[in-house]
Amino acid sequence: MTMVTNAAEGSDDELHLDQFDWDDDDWYVMERALEAGKDPASVLRMVRRAQAAQPPQQRDRRPSQGEGGGGWRNAAGAEAGALLQWPPGRSGVIARFIFDNSYSPVREVAVAATLGLLAGVCGRGYRTYTGKDLALYIILVAKSGIGKDSTHEGIPAMLKLSNVHFAERFARAQDFVSGEALHKELLREPGFLALQGEFGRKLKRMSNPHDTPMQNLRTVMTNAYGKAFLEGKSYSNSDNSLDGVDWPALSFLGETTPATFLECLTPDMMGDGFLSRFLCVTYEGDRPQPNRERNIPLDDDTLRLWQGMVAHLTSYQMPINNKPPTYVQPNADAQEKLERFELNCIDSLNATDDESERQVWSRAHLKGMKVASLLAVMDNPYAPQVRIEHVAWALTLVRKDIDLFQTRKRGGDIGIDDSARERKLVAFLRDYLVKPVAKSYKVPAGMQENSIIPRSYLQTRSATLPAFTNHKLGATRALDDTMRSLIANGYVMEVQSDRLIEGYSFHGVAYRIVRLPD
Repeated sequence: MTMVTNAAEGSDDELHLDQFDWDDDDWYVMERALEAGKDPASVLRMVRRAQAAQPPQQRDRRPSQGEGGGGWRNAAGAEAGALLQWPPGRSGVIARFIFDNSYSPVREVAVAATLGLLAGVCGRGYRTYTGKDLALYIILVAKSGIGKDSTHEGIPAMLKLSNVHFAERFARAQDFVSGEALHKELLREPGFLALQGEFGRKLKRMSNPHDTPMQNLRTVMTNAYGKAFLEGKSYSNSDNSLDGVDWPALSFLGETTPATFLECLTPDMMGDGFLSRFLCVTYEGDRPQPNRERNIPLDDDTLRLWQGMVAHLTSYQMPINNKPPTYVQPNADAQEKLERFELNCIDSLNATDDESERQVWSRAHLKGMKVASLLAVMDNPYAPQVRIEHVAWALTLVRKDIDLFQTRKRGGDIGIDDSARERKLVAFLRDYLVKPVAKSYKVPAGMQENSIIPRSYLQTRSATLPAFTNHKLGATRALDDTMRSLIANGYVMEVQSDRLIEGYSFHGVAYRIVRLPD
């Protein structure tokens, strides 16, 4: 049976090839197939084969992927195509429910809340087919004031809808001030989601090696991730002692702003694998218009499924005498895609000696497998099976996380050391060569065309960046030291002042850009 046709020869209920573009995510193609009642894996294969046969000039237009779809847009303005798609199946239904009932509805916030909720509820009662729990560490990175607080409203609302006693214990909005406090809580009641507002402040303290309480908290969080057994606590008063617990299954959802988050990505934080355990969900947009109609109900079928699943899983909050967990098996297509991604991660990890880069890849496959398994559980809690659409969406999310890290690192946005400052100035130099310079920088005519960049331009752009402002000798000294390093490496050279005055009537320091690193 033909599942994908050309628009001119197909009927209205068929998928048309011109609905898809060559750089659409696999998940987007499969989501459209599911909506049309087609087999997603078969449609994906047919679309990719058909696109491979198309001439290149047909690849410059694509349909909108925004809410509602339908309209055409130029591929050059492809920002909408980069939007995080809704999760497949009933996980997407829950995400939309949280979104529709948020005062400031943001899709990425609703998706992060949904994944955190599912991880907190299902983390201990299910295992991946490789034997790992389904707990997740998630950081929501977005500008302040965009509506991140909806995670603290949508998650409790969903737990309340379950109508199950003690279901609220699956999510704890409490401030663990030390590793000792978190350790004790996990021994008493394992398997929950720790909700942390303004996590950026705590993350900043964790990046300070002299902040002992936060270093202890960081150690406990590092050790609790994916651990089969969390050791107990023994005290001189045996009444206060706590036995160890199998599979603590701690899940975590915190929020922070981009500037604070990037400042905390120090080599130390990346080197020990702490931050590689986190799945970052990023929203770079503005605050949406308020949603004043927030009374959208959850459909009856999803509600009944949710209530039954939560009731079944409450027993796993007890530290002992739990039922055996349910293993989430993938079908053949899903397993093949997961294993192919794992091999890709291994190749990428082995291709670099940069420890922060290696950490990005070290747990990417595990995070993708956990997310896909959570989606499968929500679709069928009693006999879950990971399907290709679950894997495709999960890996798209993980790849977005990886791509963002790599882009930020190349741009010098990660870290506050000498290397980060050099990468940032190189990014400024590259921008200067290829992008128009705003008039506010007051760069004399002709200087940009001749690859001569004023020091004042660099100082203005770097003056508020943590990598420069947090330098022990100040932002000005940080800039001067970094420029000396770039000169020594042959990337720039200082232009003599008399030539600047004669050629551009410029009185100040400027540099000629000689070459830039790859």
